[in-house]
Amino acid sequence: MTWLWKSVVGKLWITIIALVTAVLLILSFLLVQFLDQFYFEKESQNLLKAAEKTARLLQEYPNQRDAILTATELAAAFGSRVAVVGVDESLLMEGYDVNQVPRVKVSQLFENSSLNRVLSGEKQVYRGIFLTEEGIKRELLVVGIPLFKGKEVTGGLIMYRTLKELIETTRGTKKLIIYGAIIGIALTTVFAFFLSTRITNPLRQMKKAADRISRGEFSTTVSIRSDDEIGDLASTFNYMAKHLDELIHALSREKEQLSSILRSMADGVITVDQEGQIIVTNPPAEEFLRSWKFQNHDKSAAIDLPEPLLQLLEMVYKEEKEQHTDIQVQGRTWSVVMAPLYDMAQIRGVVAVLRDMTEERRLDKLRKDFVANVSHELRTPLSMLQGYSEAIVDDVAASPEERKEIARIIYDESLRMGRLVNDLLDLARMEAGNTVLELSHVNMVHLIEKVMRKFTALSKEEKVFLIKDIAEPIPLIKADADRLEQVLTNLIDNAIRHTHEGGKVFVRSWADKHYLNLQVEDTGSGIPEDDIPFVFERFYKADKARTRGKSGTGLGLAIVKNIVETHGGTITVHSRLGEGTSFTARFPLQ
Repeated sequence: MTWLWKSVVGKLWITIIALVTAVLLILSFLLVQFLDQFYFEKESQNLLKAAEKTARLLQEYPNQRDAILTATELAAAFGSRVAVVGVDESLLMEGYDVNQVPRVKVSQLFENSSLNRVLSGEKQVYRGIFLTEEGIKRELLVVGIPLFKGKEVTGGLIMYRTLKELIETTRGTKKLIIYGAIIGIALTTVFAFFLSTRITNPLRQMKKAADRISRGEFSTTVSIRSDDEIGDLASTFNYMAKHLDELIHALSREKEQLSSILRSMADGVITVDQEGQIIVTNPPAEEFLRSWKFQNHDKSAAIDLPEPLLQLLEMVYKEEKEQHTDIQVQGRTWSVVMAPLYDMAQIRGVVAVLRDMTEERRLDKLRKDFVANVSHELRTPLSMLQGYSEAIVDDVAASPEERKEIARIIYDESLRMGRLVNDLLDLARMEAGNTVLELSHVNMVHLIEKVMRKFTALSKEEKVFLIKDIAEPIPLIKADADRLEQVLTNLIDNAIRHTHEGGKVFVRSWADKHYLNLQVEDTGSGIPEDDIPFVFERFYKADKARTRGKSGTGLGLAIVKNIVETHGGTITVHSRLGEGTSFTARFPLQ
C-alpha cells in the first residue's frame, strides 16, 4: 500500500475513489432517507384512510360480526391486520390474516404511549419494532382510530402491517448504489491509468533525465508530446538543461583556466577555509609545504598549515586586512602575503601568495657587495694617484729620480685601474650574453706553449717551476682562441702568484671520448674549505696571506667561468689548505 502513496497515479486513484465513495455514500443515505420517508408517509396515509373507513363501517353497521368480517376483508386488501379493543385495552374482535401479516398481542401494542392516546380519542400513526407471537422482531406500521358512541369513546380500531415493501425497496436501492460504486471505481481506475500515460510518463521521463543530469550528462533532453502544462514543464526542463549545460561548461573552462594559471605560476598559492584547512595549492606551494615538513621533522601524511602562516591567518581574521611576513625554510627566504576572501560581508577564508625571494635577496646582496667592492678597489689607486700627484704639485720630490719614481707609480696605478675597468666591462658583457665568440679550430697544445712562454720570465722571477704535461694526441676544438688564451693566462697567473718559492705549477691537457680537459695545478698555499664555493664570484679574494702582496682585481676567476660556460664547458676547483689548488676546465669536443 505504501507504493501507492509514492506514486502520482496511486494518489490520484485513491483520491478519486475516496471522492466517488463519499459522494455515493452521501447520495445513498439521502436517497434511502427520502424513499423511506416518502414510502412511510404514503403507506401511513393509505392505512389511515383504510382504518377510518373500517372504523365508520364498524360504527354504522349494527351487525358487528358482519362488520368485522367486512373490516377484515378491507384490511386484507391493504395487506394489514385489524383488531378492535375496548377502553380497557381488552381485545374485542380481531380479523384474520390474508397476507400473512404476523400477529402481535394487543397488550404489546398498547405498551407504546402513543397508541394509548387512541383510547383517549386521538388518531395515532406509529412505526416501531414489535415482537410477534412467533418470537420474531418485526418493524410494523400501526394506525389507531378511536371508536365513538355519540361523544363517548367506546374503544379503538388498531390496524397494522409490515414494512416489507419499504425494506425491499431500500435493499434494492442499496444494491444499485453498490453496483454504481463498483462501476465508478472501475471507471476511476481506468481513468487513473489513462492519466498515467498522459501525466506520469512525462514525469518519469523528466525524472530519468534529471538523474542523468545529476550524473553529469548535461545534454539530456525530454520529448514534448503535448501543449498543456506538462508540455510547458518539459519545454522549461529542456531550456533549463541547455542553460545548465552551458553554465557547467563555462564553469569547467573557468576552473581549467584557473587551474592552469595556478599550475603555471612561479609563486606559490594556498587557499585556506575558515577552519584553517588547506583547500587549494599549486606546485610551488606544495614544494614549500614539503620543505617545511622536512625542516620540522614532520613525517605525518596530513598537509597542515605551518605555524607562522597560522599566526598570520589569525591576524587577517582579527584585523580583516592583508598581512605579510617572511619565512625562512631550509635556507630559502619566502615572502608571504595573505589576504582575506569575502562571502558578502563575511570572511569565508584567506588566500596566501608565497614568493621565493632567495635569489632576489642574493642578487640584492651581490649588488651591494659589488658597489662596495668596486668602491674599495678604486679607492686605493685613486688615493695613490691623488697623493703622488699632490707630491709633484707641491714639489715634494726634489730630484728628477724621485719625480720619475712617482710618475712610474702613478702610471702603474692607472694601468691597474684600467685593468679593473676592462675586466668589469668584459664580465658585464659576458653575463648579459653579448659576448660574440670568434670560433675557429684551435690547437690546444700550441696555445698552452704560447701562454707558458709569456710566463717564463715571471716564473723565474718568482722562482716557481712551470711544468707542461700534455697527454697527446690532443684533437682540435672549435673555440675562440683569444678567449681560451685569456682563461689560461688568468689560471696560470693566479697559480704563480699563490705559489711559494720552489713550488711547482703544472699545466695539463688530455682528451677523453667527449671532452678536452685543461688543468692548471699548483703546490701553493691552497684555499680554505669554506671559501671554495665562492672562488668564482666577483671580487673574491681568499686569505690575504696567499697573495704575498700581489693583489689582483678579484674578477679573473669570474671571467674564466663565464668564458668556459660560453663555450658550453664546465670548470671545477679542488684545493687543500697548504697543499695546493687545481682548476679543471672541460670543453666538449662536439
